[in-house]
Amino acid sequence: MYLKKTIRRILRCLTQKGQTNEDSSKGNLQRYARIGNSICNDVNLRLEDPEDGRIYLTIGNDCIVSGNYIFESKQGKIEIGQHCFIGYSTFISRSSISIGNNVTIAWGCTIYDHNSHSLDYLERRKDIDDELWSLRNGQSTYKNKNWNSVKSNPITICDDAWIGMNCIILKGVTIGEGAVVGAGSVVTKDVPAWTVVAGNPAKTVKTLVR
Repeated sequence: MYLKKTIRRILRCLTQKGQTNEDSSKGNLQRYARIGNSICNDVNLRLEDPEDGRIYLTIGNDCIVSGNYIFESKQGKIEIGQHCFIGYSTFISRSSISIGNNVTIAWGCTIYDHNSHSLDYLERRKDIDDELWSLRNGQSTYKNKNWNSVKSNPITICDDAWIGMNCIILKGVTIGEGAVVGAGSVVTKDVPAWTVVAGNPAKTVKTLVR
């Protein structure tokens, strides 16, 4: 009996690994994404617990896009407008991430519209227990996660913004029209339109002439 259970667990783990490979990602893009006339190389769409018939990722026309697009629950959406360049960055959504037109996002950024865990250490302990149980029983990592204790707010990146490499943009932030976020910045608050911000936390260092 123990041997049979062990074999089942191994097979389930192999299946889970298969769900993250390139073929699976292509299948996810066909099923859960709507992509216009754009160039999408090395786009990884990862869905932990997708809802059938739902579009999670939308990409407009004339974009150059790569990166990881991750949905850890049934909720969330990521929308990319027209004529954008998105370097190989990571987007994690439970609420929404909205990117306007003519936006440039460099490589190595992380854009994350929720806290992932509660501030309550007991809830974080429970998260680990739930993840262990899910993985040991062949389910997706966050299948049994309690999302009610996790804060989440939309992120908006307006038209013509430029996000430098290795930036982190956290939940609830709006990057204004034409704004520039300097490389390596951590953005925790709204960025006014036509300004340059930099640092951790990001602060205004220059006003741009439109």
